[in-house]
Amino acid sequence: MKKGALLWTIHPLQGLGESLLLGLLILVAAGYFDGHVDWFVFQSGLFFLCGACGMWAVLRIQIPQGGWQKQTVWELAVGLGLSLVMVVGIFNLGNLFGLDTLWRSSTWDNDAIITLLVLTGPGYFLARGGARLWLRWDRMRRERMLWSLTHAHLTVVVFFAFLAALVAFLLAPYSGTAMQIWSETEDPLSSLVTGLLVTFFPAFSLITIVMIAALAVLLPPLAIFSYFVARRTTRRLEALTATTSALRAGDYQARVVVDGEDEVARLQSDFNAMAEKLETTLVDLKSERDTVAQVLQSRRNLVANVSHELRTPVATLRAAVETTLASPSETHANLEMMEREIQRLSGLIDDLFTLSQAEVNSLRLECVPTELLPLISRVVGDFAPLAWQSGRVEVNASLPDGLSPVLVDARRLEQVLLNLLRNAARHTPPGGIVVVLAENESETVRIEVRDTGEGIDPADLTHIWERFYRGRNATSESVGLGLALSRELVEAMGGSVGAESMPGKGSCFTVHLPKA
Repeated sequence: MKKGALLWTIHPLQGLGESLLLGLLILVAAGYFDGHVDWFVFQSGLFFLCGACGMWAVLRIQIPQGGWQKQTVWELAVGLGLSLVMVVGIFNLGNLFGLDTLWRSSTWDNDAIITLLVLTGPGYFLARGGARLWLRWDRMRRERMLWSLTHAHLTVVVFFAFLAALVAFLLAPYSGTAMQIWSETEDPLSSLVTGLLVTFFPAFSLITIVMIAALAVLLPPLAIFSYFVARRTTRRLEALTATTSALRAGDYQARVVVDGEDEVARLQSDFNAMAEKLETTLVDLKSERDTVAQVLQSRRNLVANVSHELRTPVATLRAAVETTLASPSETHANLEMMEREIQRLSGLIDDLFTLSQAEVNSLRLECVPTELLPLISRVVGDFAPLAWQSGRVEVNASLPDGLSPVLVDARRLEQVLLNLLRNAARHTPPGGIVVVLAENESETVRIEVRDTGEGIDPADLTHIWERFYRGRNATSESVGLGLALSRELVEAMGGSVGAESMPGKGSCFTVHLPKA
């Protein structure tokens, strides 16, 4: 555990060595002041020697890892080593090299001095426990706002405890004696050291002791009080944090309960609004993604189907050309077949072009009021001979008088009716009937194309308006674009389409067009 470049970073042996060197430096410095300062200063210097060496070891030696038993044994061993360093190293080396000014000039005997030096080890052990508590508390207050607010409350207590300890020191008899000794010191450097040792150091020690005593008494109840005072705010923030984590984990329906009317409550309300907007945005993005994926799949299907559908008429044309070149006598029949395939190919290309225009909203329509009776009659009249000639299917129209005009593009409506008639005739056996009906409704005119054909399988009925969809009963001539194109054109003119069918009994395709 590291708290900085200098704190709690070195091995215990190195830390004990540094404490020994520091103690020897203090002894060397004390020899300089021999004869210049009062014995009282050297007696305070003994406390300073023990405190300085002990605190140096407390702050420099690294904190061990592992269980509390292992750490306790570690700290006891280091404390014992520090006591040995203070007695064997500092005391004996001081006597050996004549650096014994501190205890020689003091009024204490050797037993009292050795006892004081030995107590540096237990002091180290207690101070390390305090350091661990501080590190633990510092981590708690940085990780949780509850403890940060409690820390702020307790800081006020520490401040007043400091003031109380300072007042206690100033009122103590010791203070007056220390100030008198300081004022009698003539040498500037000796005066500085005297001031530090008989005023600052004792005052700091007394203030520390008083603060520790006060905090030991006051901190538990004040900490409990601060805990419950800050708990309401931190509990709401913890709920907000938990909801944020759930939202981050993918639960986009997670919301926090708004509690209160203060800044935290407004933060909770803003979070819910943000989460709501995020959920809506994600739903929209998912819908767009699915739409894009569907469009891409439709594009792939379109390319595949177009390639397949274009291959058949092209292959037929090629075979007809080869046959014509090989057998000039069959030229007329081959040319007729080539013409039919070219018309089929041209119609397929036109349908694809129209569908692509409708898809990008660039289909040009000239919707004007149009009379349906002549338009339907003309389409049925043109298509009926072809249907009878090719499949012996009868096509007629049953139209009432007084049909309302509709707002459509006449050319596109003719294309829709032809597609529906071709589809009906294609699936109606010889001898069947295809009839076109029309009827006024409240706001639209309904056109029906009924046939007596084979009908549509229920599984295919929901897909017949899709591009290139070919049901189970599709013929080889069916490309799968007629119904899709019809729906696109009708919807572009503001209408709608529908279909009903009973297998074996026929089908009915319905077109609803808006009245003019």
